[in-house]
Amino acid sequence: MIKAVLFDLDGTLMDTSEGIFHSANFTVSCLGLEPCHDEVRMRRFVGPPLKDCFRIVYGYQDDALLDRCVEVYRREYERIGMHLCHIYPGLEEVILALRADGVKTGVCTLKYERLARMIFAEKHMDALFDTVRGTDDKGRISKTDCIRMAMADLGVCASDTLMVGDTVNDLEGARQAGVAFAGVSWGFGFEKGDSLGYGTLIGRCQDILALVESR
Repeated sequence: MIKAVLFDLDGTLMDTSEGIFHSANFTVSCLGLEPCHDEVRMRRFVGPPLKDCFRIVYGYQDDALLDRCVEVYRREYERIGMHLCHIYPGLEEVILALRADGVKTGVCTLKYERLARMIFAEKHMDALFDTVRGTDDKGRISKTDCIRMAMADLGVCASDTLMVGDTVNDLEGARQAGVAFAGVSWGFGFEKGDSLGYGTLIGRCQDILALVESR
C-alpha cells in the first residue's frame, strides 16, 4: 500500500526550464564563455547535480571553473531564475486528492533545498507537501539521500513509497532507495514510449492516482 508519494521538482512538479536555461547561459556569458541556444541540448541541464550539468551541456572539466559556474549560477538563479516557473496543469489537483485520501506527499530534488523551499513559498505551494528535501550548498546530498531523508521525515518505509520523476537520476535514486518509481513523459528526460527498466512510465498526472490505488 502506498502511504507516501515523493515528487521531483524540475520537470516533474514544475516547468522550471525558462529560469534554469536563463541562469545557465547567463553564468557562462559572465565567465566569458559561449552560451548554448540548442534547446534539446539544454534539456540535459535538468536532472543531474549542478556541477555535472555544466560538464554535460557545456563540456567543462576544470574543477575550479565548475565551482565558479555553480557559484554564479546559484546567485543568478536566486535573483531571476527561480521566479520563472509554474506547476504543470492538473498536478495540484492530483496532490490534493492524494492528501485527501491520507497519502503523505513530499519533494525530493537535487535543487538547493533552500531555493526549493523559497520557490514553494513564492508560489503558495507550501501546504501541498509534508516535507521538502534537496541538496546542500556543496551538492553532497544525492537523490537517494533525499528519498531516504524524506521517508524518515514522513515515518514511512520503502515498500510504502512511490517516487515520481522525469529523469534517469530520479529512477536510479528510487532504485537505490528501494522505492516504487513512476517516470513521467512531460518533463525533461523520459519521452513517450521509453522503456525504463525499473518502474512505470506515465503520460498524465492523473495516472499517479491510478498507480497509488492499484498498490
